[in-house]
Amino acid sequence: MKRINVTIIGMGPRGLSVFERIAAFARASAIPLQLNLIEPGACGAGAHAPRQPQHLLTNTLASQVTLFPGPGAVEQAPSCVTPSLTEWARSQGYRRFGAEYYRAGEGGAEILDSDYLPRQLLGRYLTWAYGAIAAAMPPTVTVNHLRHRAIDMFQQPDASFVVELDSGFSVSSDFVFLTTGHSNGNLTDEEAWLRKFAQDHARYNSKLRYVRHAYPLDKLIAIGHDAVVGIQGLGLTAHDVLAELTVGRGGRFQPAGAGLRYIASGQEPQLMLFSRNCLPAAARAINQKGVAGRHPARFFTREAVRALRAEAVRERGSAQLDFDRELLPLMLKEMGYAYRAAADAKAPDPLWYQLGDEERLAIETMLFPLRGRSFADPAEYAAFFRAQLADDLREAARGNTTSPLKAAADVLRDARAVLQDSIEHGGLLPASHRKFLSVLNPAINRVTFGPPLVRNLQLEALVEAGVLSIADGPNPALRIDEERSQFALHTRLAGGATVRYLDAVVVARLDVFSPETDDTVLTRNLLKRGTIRPFYNGSFHPGGIDIDVDNHPFNRAGRQAANLWVLGYPSEGAQYYTHALPRPQLASRQVADADRCVRALFAAFDAQPARLPAKARAAQGEGVIA
Repeated sequence: MKRINVTIIGMGPRGLSVFERIAAFARASAIPLQLNLIEPGACGAGAHAPRQPQHLLTNTLASQVTLFPGPGAVEQAPSCVTPSLTEWARSQGYRRFGAEYYRAGEGGAEILDSDYLPRQLLGRYLTWAYGAIAAAMPPTVTVNHLRHRAIDMFQQPDASFVVELDSGFSVSSDFVFLTTGHSNGNLTDEEAWLRKFAQDHARYNSKLRYVRHAYPLDKLIAIGHDAVVGIQGLGLTAHDVLAELTVGRGGRFQPAGAGLRYIASGQEPQLMLFSRNCLPAAARAINQKGVAGRHPARFFTREAVRALRAEAVRERGSAQLDFDRELLPLMLKEMGYAYRAAADAKAPDPLWYQLGDEERLAIETMLFPLRGRSFADPAEYAAFFRAQLADDLREAARGNTTSPLKAAADVLRDARAVLQDSIEHGGLLPASHRKFLSVLNPAINRVTFGPPLVRNLQLEALVEAGVLSIADGPNPALRIDEERSQFALHTRLAGGATVRYLDAVVVARLDVFSPETDDTVLTRNLLKRGTIRPFYNGSFHPGGIDIDVDNHPFNRAGRQAANLWVLGYPSEGAQYYTHALPRPQLASRQVADADRCVRALFAAFDAQPARLPAKARAAQGEGVIA
């Protein structure tokens, strides 16, 4: 029996999960497979390069990061050992020396479950995982790593695919998994105008730069120490940019009382943060839940969402929900319950609990601190910003079950699966979907999925050292000043408008994936061929490729390809929050999606041979062809 060709395009963490599930299922099957892995770099790490600097951190506790299914989460157990990131780092002999980690075996300090490890260690862990899984593949599977990029793919009359590579060669594939991960979007007209201004006026101001995509961060080396740099964004990417332009330039942090003090190297540019809301991302609280502890939902549950959908069908003939009217009250009640339990050191009786005025006000203020506020001048806003930062650090230090605010915020992390059930595949009315993603989702990300606590201590220290400032207020407008050959940041305040001048602007945010604006050749060609289409909820396009509940993409004509799957970030739109890595001992979306799709793959092999593509039925897998 000749081999069936299966291709995975993109071998970052999402492709690696598919690879792991194929290894597990293949050990229970005698089907011979040719497994083609299309990835220009090393397999596994994806965006988490093993060689990046140690000052770039993960924003999740290493003990809560794994690549593997938890015990009992899948029927086919993993085919190799399954350590978490922390367990792997310890087993490899890594130790902590100050703020850095080295493979020393002894000396330094043991890695703790409360450590946020450098992303380079995450990259090494994922690369190791690929090697361990590949070594555990049964002899029926041949693995072929093609170090190229896929640039096109078309379906043959017999339903199989041909994947074209940038080398000029092609891969014949009976089944394909598209797991390409993060990518960049095309520049908007305004962004192209800003970039052109920087290019055209560099002759008058050699410090002028417009960096639309911050990664890879080594491109920031072109920014001189004498420049004034605006960093657009205050989220996780902004913290990476700050670290690269400070510690990456030779600066260092020292303990100072309960906080930190920054010792400048003199090579740092003058930095300023700005964004639409211009609010600090809330720090991750000290974890008091252990590796797998979670808030047990009582109100905002999958059962409650199903009941609301059934009621919506009865009342208006559609299962789509209005988040603000139907789901938000349950979400706030769940958060309020956790707040009350922490505030009183005792959980209320859920049968009698109703959201109280105290917790409602506290939660709404946490989510939307600018609501109803205005600021007379930059000094007033600066005082507000620093108070927000200090208050949040104090709450983070109390822990995620002791601090009422952090306990409430952590509900949103623990209830992520309920949010997914609420939103995905057009689960919300189009206008509600748009409002959720533009208003509530940024607030959820800011209060729940922020940086490690140490990052905000560093933020305080950089402001205190005079290296970093904050924009004069929220909603600043980025413009240009042709006479000065600088960018101009205009902010409207109650007491009048202000202007701050910048030599360089670094946009510190990741792009939403959309097939219509993605800059990769493969996506453009798939869209042009009609192999994929963008996901739309009514007239609203939140991003992503249109897929069914089994992750098969719809083509232009609205038909699904049963031998093609899309997983991870390219599906963000039809799905919600696809980029989180699995957590040990817990059911994980990444694992569940990969397991379901690979189960369907092997079901096609074993139980339904007549439904295989003709090429697979004839067992004519060719592998790589010219």
